[in-house]
Amino acid sequence: MGVQSARREEEIVHHLHLVEGGIAGFVPAHSRVLTPTECEELAAQVVRDGLWDGVELTPTESQTRAYALLYEDERMEMWLLSWLPNHSTGFHDHGESNVGFCVAQGTLVEQQLRFAGAPGATTMAVGDTRAAGSDYIHCLEWETGTPALSVHVYSPPLAVVGQYRYDESGTLRRARQAGRDELTKD
Repeated sequence: MGVQSARREEEIVHHLHLVEGGIAGFVPAHSRVLTPTECEELAAQVVRDGLWDGVELTPTESQTRAYALLYEDERMEMWLLSWLPNHSTGFHDHGESNVGFCVAQGTLVEQQLRFAGAPGATTMAVGDTRAAGSDYIHCLEWETGTPALSVHVYSPPLAVVGQYRYDESGTLRRARQAGRDELTKD
């Protein structure tokens, strides 16, 4: 069994345990893609009710982050993500997925690109949320917490992300990558 297969099997087992524990009860009955606001409200409710507390996180291959799949179905997925010093996603979009997230522990800095200027930055503390459509480009970075934690809801499930980087000539480019691959600044 390959590393990806073993990891996927662990995610499914962990997912089933959490469904029995109550997260599924918070998911709205739906047969459609959730709106950004619905994603945000669901992430905030899971944080408010502490349903992320005590969840065991699986380290990424780089060992710089850890994550846990809290819930998934054909229309959405929910993740608990960890953030450690010097960790940054780099600027990215969410492909075709809407997103809502909520800070559960520590603080994060969210940056947004600005035309002809430095990126705008917002510090997000416990309970702070964001809702965004698939056209939203941002960067999330650790600020405080050992680790900082956040709950993210994607609808439909995050299949592809766009990672933005400058090429050797200084031109900003978008590279497609799988939604479950780790995002990095560099």
